[in-house]
Amino acid sequence: MPASSSTNHNSGCSSRSGSGSSDNASINLSEAEQVQLKAFVWQVLQNSVAQGKFTLPPPPSSKALQQIAATFVTLYLHNELRGCTGAYIANYPLWEDVCRHAYSSAFEDSRFAPLSGDELKHIHFDVSILSPLIQIKNSSEQALIDQLHVGVDGLLLKQYPRTALFLPTVWHSLPDPKSFVRELKQKGGWPVGYWASSIELFRFTSTLIK
Repeated sequence: MPASSSTNHNSGCSSRSGSGSSDNASINLSEAEQVQLKAFVWQVLQNSVAQGKFTLPPPPSSKALQQIAATFVTLYLHNELRGCTGAYIANYPLWEDVCRHAYSSAFEDSRFAPLSGDELKHIHFDVSILSPLIQIKNSSEQALIDQLHVGVDGLLLKQYPRTALFLPTVWHSLPDPKSFVRELKQKGGWPVGYWASSIELFRFTSTLIK
């Protein structure tokens, strides 16, 4: 089950690692392929509300949608976060990963009740397709803050047993790099003033489909 977040930013996405590869290349989708990917999300949400279970749709013929990719799906209700789950390691074909996280965002995000039919009428969503993770040398917290690209970088912090991730979309609500890192530490359960050389740092970018 997705872990709850200590913030109400679009940070509130719960991440899963899995055992796949983080070496997936950046994926470029045509307008038609983006439309098809969004249609998959609607199909999963509508069928799951009606049937009360997850059913994977038939696969697409598009080779681009068949590429292995890591994604997050964020749901909004009346412009407020309504669910968000995803993975930073690529385990499934793009279309299937999106379908699985569309379902988990709607029905398995422990911060929210399962999506209802009435809510479905007012839901909108976005899909983030993650680039490969790039590890950053952990020189210091300030060094990390200084090298972040505002509005571009997503950030992953790992120090067993804690993991926390912010998508690049979080910059809309946290435009200051210092606050971005501080809030991510809070989300992961680290004290605000804590830092250690054993924290692993990874940056990534994402393609946003709305």
